[in-house]
Amino acid sequence: MQLAKLSKYIPTFAVGVLFVISAILKLLGMAAFEMYLYEFQIVSFEVAAVFSRLIVAAELAVGIALLANIKWADYVAGGMLLAFSLFLIVLIKEGNTGNCHCMGEVFDLSPDKSISKNIMMLMLLFWGHRMASYFKQSKKSWIITVVAIGLVSLISVFALNRPDFMRLVKEREYSQEKLKEMLAEKFPSALEGEKVVCVLSTHCGHCKMAARRLEGIFARNEWNDDEILTVFSDPKISTEPIEERIDSFFIDTKVKRRNVISMDQDTLYYVSPRVPTIFRLKDGEVQKIHGYRDIKTADFEK
Repeated sequence: MQLAKLSKYIPTFAVGVLFVISAILKLLGMAAFEMYLYEFQIVSFEVAAVFSRLIVAAELAVGIALLANIKWADYVAGGMLLAFSLFLIVLIKEGNTGNCHCMGEVFDLSPDKSISKNIMMLMLLFWGHRMASYFKQSKKSWIITVVAIGLVSLISVFALNRPDFMRLVKEREYSQEKLKEMLAEKFPSALEGEKVVCVLSTHCGHCKMAARRLEGIFARNEWNDDEILTVFSDPKISTEPIEERIDSFFIDTKVKRRNVISMDQDTLYYVSPRVPTIFRLKDGEVQKIHGYRDIKTADFEK
């Protein structure tokens, strides 16, 4: 008898588990998820970074509410699944068949597969709702519970993985004079007019993410190809020639190759506070400097 009573909660419980798992997997691959949203070029990267975490917090809160058998959580979950499915249908119509990041990077789900998953979850929600027997709560206690779950989820997500522009990064000292000397020797035109100099490394994951961010920012702010220089650090850690590694970098990131030079790691140590570093120059003078975690769209407006 007790087992039969508990079985009524299995469908809703299963959907709650899936919501929580989806939130955790997105959180683990947050850099890729926020980049995925940004690449639609609808909002700035800062907004995409915040919005991606709000989605994760919402999924986590709804998942916890379903597991706790909170009244109306199944309606909210159903609404979210329908909204996600409509978004996926638009992707399919536009021919986008890549990973939709519905389950992070752990599971590579195409939009059509993710829609099938959502339909299954909606069916479970409908089944669970018909058998539901919610905990009895007053309206006041119900509101307090919902607000508490929402706040805990929101604070947890942002505490565990803050947007990069909210982080403080301590920089190593570097020499602007040595930077100018290096540019004068290797790429003199970088010292004239407005330029962006990106110091990257071919084997650095953060460098690849920074390059992808910047690609969207350059397009949004209409930077010309001759105004952008990429300087690659060559740490001599591989027998593969640096040029082959640079080619692989651009293939992996799907970033347009523009002006490119490479320097040995020891030289770059004195002209760049870290890797990656992005300098914005005007007539050879550094106007702004950015690391991976503080690249802001507005700082690259012309």
